[in-house]
Amino acid sequence: MKNRFIQSLQSVGPETCRCVLTIGNFDGVHLGHQRIVQSARALADAKGIAVVALTFDPPPDLVLRPDDEPQRITPHEQKCRLLAEAGADYVVTATSDKAMLAMSPEEFIDWVIVERFAPRYVVEGRNFFFGHGREGTVEILRGAGAAKGFAVHVIDPVMLKVAETLQRVSSTLIRSLVAAGEVADAARCLGRTFTLYGSVIAGRGQGRQLEFPTANLALGEQVIPADGVYAGRACVAGSQFISAISIGVKPTLGPEERTVEAYLIDADGDYYNKPMSLSFVQRLRGQMKFDGVESLRAQIEKDVQRVEEICG
Repeated sequence: MKNRFIQSLQSVGPETCRCVLTIGNFDGVHLGHQRIVQSARALADAKGIAVVALTFDPPPDLVLRPDDEPQRITPHEQKCRLLAEAGADYVVTATSDKAMLAMSPEEFIDWVIVERFAPRYVVEGRNFFFGHGREGTVEILRGAGAAKGFAVHVIDPVMLKVAETLQRVSSTLIRSLVAAGEVADAARCLGRTFTLYGSVIAGRGQGRQLEFPTANLALGEQVIPADGVYAGRACVAGSQFISAISIGVKPTLGPEERTVEAYLIDADGDYYNKPMSLSFVQRLRGQMKFDGVESLRAQIEKDVQRVEEICG
């Protein structure tokens, strides 16, 4: 198979035409997104054609509201990989710009869907909106498809009981769960643990002084879990480690900028500037201010023991 990841609409070729197409921001590639892609996969296999997932970078909301703080669940590169793992043969990235976002639903259908892909089928969720002001709906899409030669399949959302309430799995829900530190519930919605991606940067060396040296993660555009201590796992430079992850401003050792750092259990070596991912399994506690260094060290020992019990 040729390159599965196509970086612009201008680069699509005949291999993506007459496909089963699904379109969306797909932030997080959560259970709802996976159901859509898997439904497209089943349809494509029955017809002997390809599945194409069309997504966008940067996220459209950042183009429309550039002053907003970026709050991605998953960086774009990982999102594309997850879409392929879910069942897409090709993942096409359209560049979000004001011209594209200003297209009417009819223009988007003509100039993007039909001209670029000429799909046989389009598969979307019930809450799919497109075009200027999100004026396009699945009903508009279905009507256009009848006239332009493609059928539209609409997929029901995934519903989960979260915080004692049955809720629709969505990127918005997952962002709120992560920001609140509810990483276990976020994982249920994602179908995998929530993971931060970045590279290891230098910290102030305070963890080493406490005999628990940490790897600090450079922060990008992802939503960061609430301050606290978490049990998780790290992948750094190709090696896997059970990890005690701390997020916050270190109230005991003195105020500083918010950091994400991980004590990599049984790690030995220098990982500065190496790529690292941190997967969050369970929140252990919130940030606390201790009487001094010894009290803090004793609590870290308890935290590490608990992490080993959960992730070991």
